Amino acid sequence: MSAHYPEVNTDEFRAHCQQQDPARVRAVLGFYIWATWPLLYIDFSLFGWTQNFEIMLSLRGAMAMLSWYCLRLMKSAQGRRSQNRWPSKLQSMLQSRQLFYFWTIAVLLVQLASNVLAPVYYFGHFFIDAWICLMIPIALPLYGAQLRQVLIAYFFACVTLSLTKTFSSMPLQLTILSALLASTYSGHVLATQRQLYRKKILSAELELQRKENTDPLTGIANRREFLRVTDSELQRHLRLGKPLSLLMLDLNHLKQINTDYGASAGDMVLVEVSKRMRRATRSYDCLARYGTEEFSVLLPEANEEIAIKIAARAQATIIAMPVAASGKELKVSATVGVTTMLEGDTLESMLRRAEDALHKAQQASTQTLTPINLQQQVFA
Repeated sequence: MSAHYPEVNTDEFRAHCQQQDPARVRAVLGFYIWATWPLLYIDFSLFGWTQNFEIMLSLRGAMAMLSWYCLRLMKSAQGRRSQNRWPSKLQSMLQSRQLFYFWTIAVLLVQLASNVLAPVYYFGHFFIDAWICLMIPIALPLYGAQLRQVLIAYFFACVTLSLTKTFSSMPLQLTILSALLASTYSGHVLATQRQLYRKKILSAELELQRKENTDPLTGIANRREFLRVTDSELQRHLRLGKPLSLLMLDLNHLKQINTDYGASAGDMVLVEVSKRMRRATRSYDCLARYGTEEFSVLLPEANEEIAIKIAARAQATIIAMPVAASGKELKVSATVGVTTMLEGDTLESMLRRAEDALHKAQQASTQTLTPINLQQQVFA
């Protein structure tokens, strides 16, 4: 029984391709540079040292130099210094594959020029053309309209050229035309299937990653993902000198709810609280289930004042309405600990302060439905 995963959207697939395809582009560029020599040998065997060969020598040499330049550009773009070394327009073209698209068109035009200059009785280049029509969709990282334009244009150019050749028999001409058609169609089908396969693999990878980083009950981030995001954001905020705050929220008497009404009621409370926490926090805040009955919220670019306001709003949202579970309306409240990043903070020190603040707030709380129990702890 095959597994089904949510299909990735166009933006996700394009971002995935921008990460994976540069390696394929470098391989194609390197292959073409080396293939220039056997192609020149074929040209020389056809033309000898004539004006036609000098034309092809110039064209293929120019394409080899352009391929080397593009290869160097891609390798340099991997380094940090590439942002200042290469023009931003070339960088943009490189990322959108436009540069490689134009390179492909130039390569095919050079090959067509060689075919046109070949003697009218020579048709061996059509076997190379059939191979090109098959490999363009498979080897080149071009998709959608770009791929169809290149493939169809080159096919019709080869068919038109075949009408100018002198064939020894009609069956030979039909065989060559059938080979061109079959290779073009096969390449298109294989490219389509390959793209569908890549989308399925990416969908499976993203779904597995989502399950690995998501709490299965509430659908929010789990502790592992929260620690990863917090560590990354802490380093970024320290580097930029921006404020960062963290909330630790604990649901009061959840264990008692599990004992009195069952684990399913406790699960419904957790799900509802996570929904209310989403409404109380900002869209770019990182909300996670930190423990069995604990939630944590990372507040990027939030100082102490903003963090306390969000904490108060979260508490008020949670206690605003009871939670319907097991035929009962269960009153839910929470205690919150708040901390703000200090200079030289680490992930461990910030989490420790937030947990200490939460414990102090719990000790200060004497009633289940205390409107607001906030404890701010700041170390000098």
